[in-house]
Amino acid sequence: MKPQMTIDRFRIWLAVILLGVITMGTIWVMEVIRRHADDEQSRTSARSAPDYYVEKFNFIRLSNNGKANYHITGDSLVHLPRTDNIEIKHPQINSFDQGRPPLHLRAELAVVSQKSSLTTPKREHDEVHLHDNVSMERPEGLSSQFVRVESDYLLLLPDEDIVKTDKPVSITTGKLHSTATGMIANNSTQGLELLSKVYIQLKNREPAPKTGNK
Repeated sequence: MKPQMTIDRFRIWLAVILLGVITMGTIWVMEVIRRHADDEQSRTSARSAPDYYVEKFNFIRLSNNGKANYHITGDSLVHLPRTDNIEIKHPQINSFDQGRPPLHLRAELAVVSQKSSLTTPKREHDEVHLHDNVSMERPEGLSSQFVRVESDYLLLLPDEDIVKTDKPVSITTGKLHSTATGMIANNSTQGLELLSKVYIQLKNREPAPKTGNK
């Protein structure tokens, strides 16, 4: 009788020990998973956070041939390492290349995607995405007339000197006011292409002064 009770107790204690080992192993695995998730979240947060921040900045953007062509100012600039993008609050962009009409652009926000071979997909050129209350003006010159473009979004390609959008635009030039959806403006050739839903209105001419005999 006693040997049988001893064997039963041994089996019970063996089951308890095995259950304890399994429980401790499960707790250890869950702790490892939790720590890995916390580490991954910390690394993701670190990559998402800006790695540098500049207020009231002022710099000149150089084209690929080393010729200064865009003067950019803004209230603040932050660099986001996860996307390698630069965000600019209240940007003002002015071009001043010799031989090309100047451009003046403003917006609430600009997101600059820099040329890079490290991103996927690879970026072949710089892109400046302008968002919210965007305006572009080209003043009247010897070989160009005044043009003002307004939209909620414009894309500036500095190396190509092209501004385009697939959003609605409002355009004022000379005595014409136009609206459209989608636009491509080439500042080098002074070409302006409206893509769809084009509506053109001729502004009223000012009345000619009256003449008569006194």
